[in-house]
Amino acid sequence: MKKLLSIISVFVLMLMIVGCSEQTTATTGEVIKFDETQVKAQVIRVWMDDSEGVFMDEIIPAFEKLNPGIKVEFQHMGTVDIREKLKTYGKSGKGADVFQFPHDHMAQAILDDLVYVLPDALKTRLEKRIIPVALNIATLCYDDETGSFECAAGAEQRLFAVPISIESVTIYYNKALVQEADLPKTFEDFLADSAAYRAAHEGQRYFATGSHWADAYFLQGFYGAFGWTPFGPNLNDATQVGFEDPKSLRAMEWMINNLKPEVTGTGTHNSINGSTLFEEGKLPFILTGPWNVPQYLKAGIDLGNITLPSINGVNPKTFAGAQMVSVYKYSKNADAAMKFVEFLQTDQAAEILYRTSGDCPALKDEILATITGIKDDKLISVMLDQLSTSVPMPTIPEVTYYWGPAESMMKNIWNADGVIATEAFTAEKAYKASRDMAS
Repeated sequence: MKKLLSIISVFVLMLMIVGCSEQTTATTGEVIKFDETQVKAQVIRVWMDDSEGVFMDEIIPAFEKLNPGIKVEFQHMGTVDIREKLKTYGKSGKGADVFQFPHDHMAQAILDDLVYVLPDALKTRLEKRIIPVALNIATLCYDDETGSFECAAGAEQRLFAVPISIESVTIYYNKALVQEADLPKTFEDFLADSAAYRAAHEGQRYFATGSHWADAYFLQGFYGAFGWTPFGPNLNDATQVGFEDPKSLRAMEWMINNLKPEVTGTGTHNSINGSTLFEEGKLPFILTGPWNVPQYLKAGIDLGNITLPSINGVNPKTFAGAQMVSVYKYSKNADAAMKFVEFLQTDQAAEILYRTSGDCPALKDEILATITGIKDDKLISVMLDQLSTSVPMPTIPEVTYYWGPAESMMKNIWNADGVIATEAFTAEKAYKASRDMAS
């Protein structure tokens, strides 16, 4: 009897399982599929610098359509603030799963233990798509035990981020004030044109900067024309910041003797508000980046641009900059987060980025040519020409201690007739003091 009851119980249980495994019917008559309702979507938090949300408003549904098991929660946050915010969460895993930052913050974010190393397989896929100068920025040698970023013999460069946009300064011009036939091919011609323009337009300038003339980021093109980059030829040797390098000294001599008389005369490094003058249609040329293009177009400027003309027959080498996205090291949804960062470099995401922000996706030329609008965008085309000779902005953590001394050095030379060699020595000393104190 007991055996019979056991058999009946098993049979009833099997019927219950079969009846519930596929679907059941609610009292309303609605069919509920348990395989859909019982699977909870992964939620990833994304911190991006998108104040109006126009980029993310399109990116999120596009990504979720391709990845129905993942939901994205977006929060706008300034790129400079994100790293400090994540540090407060530490290893709790409660910070963003995906975060954006400018690439010169990457090494410090790695030292702060915030960045998840991305798989080699993803690196291999990106090598086929990402413009080399941008991928160079996103890959680093890093020793987890020593905290060193030196690329020793045989050291493997690892991928720490996905570059989503790329940028460089170029020289923009107002087509209402400059004829295409008059665009300079050399800086010697450019400065001669400037002198002639100023002679005919008393009190006006021909060329200015969107920043100021002690900003080392903006000045790198001029340094590069003389063969100098900070931190050695590979921009990664913290022991040779290089202010006293003869190439650096020659570049500064050229800037003071040739450039300064035309752009500020006896004025200080920041005596000319170039961006305002350009917006008002009172300045023919300005050295700046694509971030200022929207405001110039809004002001009604008929805008063109050129690469930096050659100096003594050598093409200037500007800094290439990139915006990066990384996975938070302590994310509890790292796999889903990696899918999102990889999606951001797809053709679909690139088209959304360009259309909503005007930024240039960090993709190779042949891929960019397929993105709607970019092929016909002459401003981006010129910037890509400039990027073909650009050098990546240094990513080693010591770059933090480069900018201040570099700016002070040029201010003293530009404004107070400081002796170039003396100011370079002082800058070198200031850099080393800050670097050594930090270590």
